[in-house]
Amino acid sequence: MADNPYDEMFRKIERLMERILSDLPDYDPKIIGFTIISGPMGEGFYPYFSEDNYDDPEVEVIEGDDCIYITTVANALADGAPYVTFHKRSVTLCTGGEREMIVDLNCEIDLVHSSYNVQHGVIDVVCRKKEMSGETRRP
Repeated sequence: MADNPYDEMFRKIERLMERILSDLPDYDPKIIGFTIISGPMGEGFYPYFSEDNYDDPEVEVIEGDDCIYITTVANALADGAPYVTFHKRSVTLCTGGEREMIVDLNCEIDLVHSSYNVQHGVIDVVCRKKEMSGETRRP
């Protein structure tokens, strides 16, 4: 059977994941958001969207004990930079240009301590949950 041209790349990913997981504490780890980019960095490096057939990208929402993590793809070819606006119980994602998506949350978030990062065409959002009076968080 002929070798799949991606076999070596998958072996490298497997070794990398084994190394990462061996360094984590013994409790059950979670992976939040994941991007693999293969090939030379250049014009095709970012996900491509055309204005003719651009749909809202998928949004991944993961809720942890203290934070809610949101990940989506930015439109690198749109006019205007992607950004995130935080509200008490929702987040507005502008993935580039004039398109916006609202992600409703099931709890209030701490607006001051929530943040986002846009890197390599991916928007990563961390919404810090707001502490309710009398509630304590794990360290």
